[in-house]
Order: sequence, then structure tokens, then C-alpha cells
Amino acid sequence: MSLFLLCRRQISLQRSTPAADGMGGVARVWTTLFADVPATILTLHGQNLVRLPRRQTAVSHVVLTPQSLAAELGDRIFDGVYYYQVRHTENLGDRDSGWAVFVERLEPQAG
Repeated sequence: MSLFLLCRRQISLQRSTPAADGMGGVARVWTTLFADVPATILTLHGQNLVRLPRRQTAVSHVVLTPQSLAAELGDRIFDGVYYYQVRHTENLGDRDSGWAVFVERLEPQAG
């Protein structure tokens, strides 16, 4: 079965960039790099540890996409409801046929 057929949700990839605020300081602004990317988001049971070179990272979900997002550590993914912090990205096969982005779901901020 094609990975594309499983991708029924739309996500966006955002990256933090510094920008000047109104007081002359620097603020963090999230810039959307990709929007309306087909994806599926799978919940991992518990806080699974992904073994990465020289470190271990707790992740809660994996995002599967048919295209490379060029996601980097610290980027975030938004699915219309939740934000997810990117922890690791892996190519799933030959010829960039699919990508897995391991993420940790961020809890909503009260305020």
C-alpha cells in the first residue's frame, strides 16, 4: 500500500527565526516553511526512546510524509490542533519514497 494513501491529514512545518520586537530586542518568530503537506501522525505507546547517535531522545509520535520536509532538530509541526517538536528525521526507503519525523507533542500553554 502506498504511503500517500495513508496520509489523510494536512500539516505544516515551522522554523524559529529571530526577529526584532517593538522594544529593540530580539523575539522568536515561527516561520512556516511548508504548508498543507499530506501526512499521518501515529501515537507511540508511552514515551519511547529513539536511539540516535550519541544520545537518546524521548518521542511521543511519529509523523509519516511522502516527501522530505528537511525538518531539523528544534523545528515544529502543526496539525491544526497540536504542535509537535521535531526530534529526529529518517528516510524510509529508496528514492525518497517516504519520511518519518519523530516528534514530541507539546502541551498547550495556559494563558
